Amino acid sequence: MYKVFLIEDEIVIREALERMIPWNEYGFELVGKAKDGEIALPMIRKTKPDVLITDIKMPFMDGLTLSGIVKKEIPEIRIVIVSGYDDFEYARKAIALGVDDYLLKPIAKADFVRVLQKIQKDFEEKGKQQDYYEKFEQEIKKYENHSRRDFFELLVTKHADLPEIYDRAEKLSIDIMAESYNLVFFSLAESRDTDTIDQEYSQRAADVQKQIDDTLQKEKNLYMFRNQTFSYVLLLTGDAENIQAHTEHCVKLLQGILEKDQSGLEWIVCASKPVERLSQMPDCYKEGMQLFAYRYFGYSHVISQDMVPMGESQSRDNEIKDLVSVDSNVVNPAIFQNFLCNGLENEVAGFVENYLQMVGESALKSKMFRQYILLNIHFCIVSFLQKLGYEKDVVDHSLLEASGMGKPLDHDKIAASISGALKQAIQLREEKSKGKYQNVLQNAVQYMEENFADENLTLNTVACVANVSANHFSAMFSQKMGQTFIEYLTSLRMNRAKELLRCTDKRSGEIALEVGYKDSHYFSFLFKKTQGCTPSEYRNQGAVS
Repeated sequence: MYKVFLIEDEIVIREALERMIPWNEYGFELVGKAKDGEIALPMIRKTKPDVLITDIKMPFMDGLTLSGIVKKEIPEIRIVIVSGYDDFEYARKAIALGVDDYLLKPIAKADFVRVLQKIQKDFEEKGKQQDYYEKFEQEIKKYENHSRRDFFELLVTKHADLPEIYDRAEKLSIDIMAESYNLVFFSLAESRDTDTIDQEYSQRAADVQKQIDDTLQKEKNLYMFRNQTFSYVLLLTGDAENIQAHTEHCVKLLQGILEKDQSGLEWIVCASKPVERLSQMPDCYKEGMQLFAYRYFGYSHVISQDMVPMGESQSRDNEIKDLVSVDSNVVNPAIFQNFLCNGLENEVAGFVENYLQMVGESALKSKMFRQYILLNIHFCIVSFLQKLGYEKDVVDHSLLEASGMGKPLDHDKIAASISGALKQAIQLREEKSKGKYQNVLQNAVQYMEENFADENLTLNTVACVANVSANHFSAMFSQKMGQTFIEYLTSLRMNRAKELLRCTDKRSGEIALEVGYKDSHYFSFLFKKTQGCTPSEYRNQGAVS
């Protein structure tokens, strides 16, 4: 219902106008009436009507004066002037104020209905247009997700070209100019045991993630990117004196949302140290990721620098004291089981470095303890790969060889042995899961290729066909296909549209329907956005060639 406010100084005419129109039948609701502009103005400010119908000649405040005030305060309001004066000057002033129509008394019902129906139609068209633009903005936001991911990878890559970073940031409407920068990392997922290889992303996690998205959108100087399949990173920008406070605020914001969740989701939040230059972002990312890797060691939900080992060796009087000082958690097989299930190959170096810092250089000088540590890791890997269906003979034996050496190994050799074995195990894990993922993606892609013309085709629909959760499917699709779901779907539709434009004489509206867009304007807008020209321009190019 569109709200109408009526102003007429003669009570007989006011009541006649009120009775003349069956307001509800035409989609309107009469929310107020008054005898002059002075009385009406505070009532209008309170009710905020969509349509104002006002007499032009009234005591205290006339219709033109009132219309001018109301139009400034409620620009989208539609105004109809009612007057007994057939005077061009009145009409000219009314038009200048942005009045929609000008009715002369006595008013015929047919004329009144015509004006109201025209206003109603305009409102509906405007509503459709607004829905269209909102949909387009959402679509483009989804479409640009992959571009944002590429930008972030460029930002945290050493020797990145700064002019290219600035150029990409401008295209993505990211204000990258600041005195200081920092990164905040977080991940959340369904609780899992360490025997589960494939991490699932449940609807509960998706709901919490949406809450985080909605909250962070209200924050200034903050941009969120997908970091890995199930983790995210926030890029913070700001002044040098407030970047640390900004960082702490974001960590507490995330912590507050995640702590309220009572469904048992696993989550971690940590932050790097602020830097002053974009060229320092790779170091900022590396430091943050090394801290983030402590999630595999059973650390609490919020990880800070003062909670983890600093990596400095401490002198001991003898070997026994060195071993007594070792954290018993370092021999917990769950640490490596967790990492083998969920870690990525590019995380291995940071994980191993963190682990060796936890063990301590002095303790590793003990041949007995070093053998125990290396053998423990070796058999964790063997057990893990056997659960995947591999035979023992595929396992890298470098850890066994290193554990049998009589002389002490230096830090780098120990790290290299552990890293090599872990990387091989992760590669084997990926090979095993590749077949499963490949089948899921093949089914999904085939379904999309057969049904892309269905305007109701969504990520949820395809995820259901693939028999995985929507969020898990979205992350997996982006990672394995190199583009987002919406990018791939749009590409299928645009390729078919181009084929129809080249090979048929169908109108743009017909083609839009045939490729999955019921709104031809939206189709044309998206075609130009993705192809660089309108459908008609594309067709003309083909005709010329």
